[in-house]
Amino acid sequence: MFIFVVSVLLISVSALPYIYYLFGIKFGKKTCSVYLLKEFPNISIIISAYNEEKIISERIDNLAETGYPKDKFELIFIDDHSDDNTKYLAESKLRDSGINYRIFSNYERKGTNKSYNFALSRAKNNIIVTTDANKFFEADTLVILISRLVSDDSVAAVCADVRPFEESKNQKLGGMEGIYRNFYGRMCDWESANDSTYNFNGALVAFKKNIISSIKENRGADDANTAFEAIRSGYRAVYVIESVIYEKIPPEINKQYKQKVRRAKRLIEATLFNMDLLTEKRIFSIRFYPFRIMMYVISPAFFLSGLILFIISVLVYSVFVGTVIIVLFILFISLKKSSFISSFILNQFYLLVGLLKIRKNMTIWDSTSV
Repeated sequence: MFIFVVSVLLISVSALPYIYYLFGIKFGKKTCSVYLLKEFPNISIIISAYNEEKIISERIDNLAETGYPKDKFELIFIDDHSDDNTKYLAESKLRDSGINYRIFSNYERKGTNKSYNFALSRAKNNIIVTTDANKFFEADTLVILISRLVSDDSVAAVCADVRPFEESKNQKLGGMEGIYRNFYGRMCDWESANDSTYNFNGALVAFKKNIISSIKENRGADDANTAFEAIRSGYRAVYVIESVIYEKIPPEINKQYKQKVRRAKRLIEATLFNMDLLTEKRIFSIRFYPFRIMMYVISPAFFLSGLILFIISVLVYSVFVGTVIIVLFILFISLKKSSFISSFILNQFYLLVGLLKIRKNMTIWDSTSV
């Protein structure tokens, strides 16, 4: 009985930040629709790529077809010491794209943060856009994002909403990621409507260089660090749910594991190394940041420990009943293509592994393009 009570207590505590955000999503303030620009500012787009030969040509075609006028942006392409044909294919495709571009090559692997800072120092424009080499815009994605960024002087950084491609949603892992992304985006939208969010998607971020002149290189993800820099400077970091960018979800669990653990680790790292912002007297610091810390640092360990203790308590009560429950649960997870429960459990696992790897250097990554 004691083990059962402890398990329920642990699971209940782990659920608190999620319950808080569910109420906020349902009953809280919503962001307004973005008013689209009629005149476009000049922007600098930065792409850092490593071993993306499978997808880089398609990505540049996608960039060339964006609704943002080509004469209003420059592309700075950084090849992060790829050992495949990424640079050659990118240069070949860009040559005939009509895009104003510059290509640089790192003499060794540097990772995203350092590559972005190198490009930042060479960017000609104040509005900077960082985007992944293996993600894809909708036609109006960039127009919506930049329109939101320049619409309010209090906003220093914005990011787009990342969603899996439809074909990815038909896969089990893609379906679970779609459920997770839907909840994640709405949480960030609620935070943004009230103040700011640091839970940015590195797939597509835009910011003002005169406010954010560099990205922290050694700790945390480039996207979260960009948002934190905006907040630290007294500005807002906003999630633009109307601006959509798509990603292909790795169908293999080992590839998704590496991708998700790296993202979780770097997000947790950024979360922990900016806790001085908790003392700020603003909505972000009082209403959101504490719950995010709990969500990423406390909830995964509490939830998974509570789940294990719950299973043990049921088995102690009755081996037969416990075995039946476990088998039915495994069948539910295995047979159902995707569900909120399976997505939640899997992401709690990724967050816990990311927390356990907090001391490991993960600024360098492997390509997960499919």
